Amino acid sequence: MIALKIGGSSLKNLDSLDQVVRLIQEPAEGKKIVILSALSGVTDHLLKSVAQALQTDRRINGLLDYLQTLHREWIVQAIDSLPIRSKVLDETDYLLSRLEKLLYGIAYTGECTRRTRDLVVSMGERLAAHLLAACLTDRGTPAVGLEADKIGMIATGDFGNGNADLRQTEKKLPQTVVPLVEQGILPVITGFFGATPDNHTITFGRGGTDYSAAVVAAALNCRELQIWKDVDGFLTADPVIVPNAQPLYYLSYDEAAELSYFGAKILHPRTVEPLAWRNIPALIKNTYRPDAPGTRIGVEKRPHDGIIKSVTFNPRIGSLRLEGASIGQQVGFLHRVVSVLSDRDINIISVITSQTAVNLLLEKNDIVTSKAYIEAKQIPYIDNIEPVTDVALVGVVGEGLATTPGLAARVFSAVAESGTNVEMIVSGASQVAQYFIIKEADVVRTIQAIHREFFPVHEPGNGGVES
Repeated sequence: MIALKIGGSSLKNLDSLDQVVRLIQEPAEGKKIVILSALSGVTDHLLKSVAQALQTDRRINGLLDYLQTLHREWIVQAIDSLPIRSKVLDETDYLLSRLEKLLYGIAYTGECTRRTRDLVVSMGERLAAHLLAACLTDRGTPAVGLEADKIGMIATGDFGNGNADLRQTEKKLPQTVVPLVEQGILPVITGFFGATPDNHTITFGRGGTDYSAAVVAAALNCRELQIWKDVDGFLTADPVIVPNAQPLYYLSYDEAAELSYFGAKILHPRTVEPLAWRNIPALIKNTYRPDAPGTRIGVEKRPHDGIIKSVTFNPRIGSLRLEGASIGQQVGFLHRVVSVLSDRDINIISVITSQTAVNLLLEKNDIVTSKAYIEAKQIPYIDNIEPVTDVALVGVVGEGLATTPGLAARVFSAVAESGTNVEMIVSGASQVAQYFIIKEADVVRTIQAIHREFFPVHEPGNGGVES
């Protein structure tokens, strides 16, 4: 089988819906399954609905009317068959009635747990899956919308940031999906969420449909995962900063994971793990430019001639500097700090240590609260805590980076020539990536300088990195 993940950016309007249907109906070797995001903008609307329901119940009807109007308009205009249209309209009304009860419950109680929020935001994918399945059926491809938490997508962890249980999902999902495929019915499966062992809906975080599509592909041992978005794939740099950035035609699992984790928004950071588990290749393609080659991601390690394949950055990362005269010698010190933050669901991205200081790389949104939590705990040996938020993380990624003499010197020579000072260096944790911290104001010229050093000048849209 081939798994096709369709992103919300590919479902912006009725024309894009038509394009998605055509892509799905293209002939292929083997059966297909589809994993689907909500229609463009719907998840944001649902999150807004939760926030407004916490303030008042008076806005709920208007929030629901928007969703009903949007989905009803698409259904009426895209589906000709009256029985198929009637059936999906009934399903839409049912889902919206469930959403209405949830929102009024939030308004009347004045609270919304993470579990409830996950159930609310899952409604976007549920609505979209039934809509697309009905549209495909109407156009000659029998399909059925399947809600992931009802068909064996098992997940654990924190609500809002769950992790799929690959072993359990591998046992349960084929039992519900494979019989449909064998009958010639196309499964259209909701992305973004699954079910806990005690049967509560749990989401995988924003962008989590990439990840859940990889889980589905692995659980069903698919031949390939195609990820359809509104971009051609990975590039050698952000094209907003480097207009002549070149497309990357191939990345290893490790390269794609590093680029996704530390900056590139093309792929959910955890997508690679389920694929690598079963050695399933992924292909990122552009819904609106299906003839573009896209980026293939696979198990094979293919070093590029210049080693560096892409330079990326993340402006959302800052640091919290813990200072103390003997802080680096204290047994258990890091454990105490990490425990304080992990107990409050704050993720530590990286740790850089020295004799007199420990730097925690965190999301900028977490820095102020992290400082307060650590101060409140009164951990010994900390003399000062300094938040640093005017920085960004820059990274270079490529197979062979860690074993190629002189490569780091080329990178930092280019950075120095651009007039940028490196605040901190993060290296050694990955064989395919090296990262460093600079002032956020220096990001553009730094990225451009590194790109000039490692990639020849091309006109925008020409060339590309083959390996």
